Amino acid sequence: MDRKEKQLIDYYYKKFSERSFDEKDVYSFLMVIKEDTSDIKVIKELADFIAHREKSTGYAKEYLDECKEIINNLGKEKNRRKIENIFSFKEIRNGFNALFQILGFEKLPLDIINDFIICIISLLQDVKIVSGSLNKEVGHLSFAASSKELFLMGNMTIRNQGRFMPVTFPVLSVKNIYEEITPQDKNDTPYLFDHELIEVININQKLAITFPEMKA
Repeated sequence: MDRKEKQLIDYYYKKFSERSFDEKDVYSFLMVIKEDTSDIKVIKELADFIAHREKSTGYAKEYLDECKEIINNLGKEKNRRKIENIFSFKEIRNGFNALFQILGFEKLPLDIINDFIICIISLLQDVKIVSGSLNKEVGHLSFAASSKELFLMGNMTIRNQGRFMPVTFPVLSVKNIYEEITPQDKNDTPYLFDHELIEVININQKLAITFPEMKA
């Protein structure tokens, strides 16, 4: 790491600790440090996923390939496999705090880690899920929100008994501490923003989400 990179990292850490950042700052920070995170898998893989998107060849591709396999085998396997988040909150928290300590900084509190995850969810919107050597598009990622949680959702279509059916599955999730959302049903089924792009902005040192108008 050269002096200019260190200056940039100092700048972003100050923004993080003051909670004066938004998704663009998280993106820029990850691009600065992604070549220096080979020993911290969760940060390296998330940074590469954001940078390379559907062209990612690392763990993110392996994860999405497994998700596709599970979905394509729905109803065909005796022991149904569950799709888990690509990384848990704990894994992401531990990864960021390990990175900050290596860089000579203090750990950051849980609310700021929550902020990082919602920014990452937003940055990964509209990534295509591709399959095969020709990279055929078989699905995509989108933002979703319930009263309690915010999600990065995978969206695919499967053929079942001659009919095509949409399937959604969580890729990342985080506690909703940002916006008050009216549950759309008794199960608090997430609103899926499949055609709109959400942005995470900062207003007076607090993150806010630019939701389109929702109808309960």
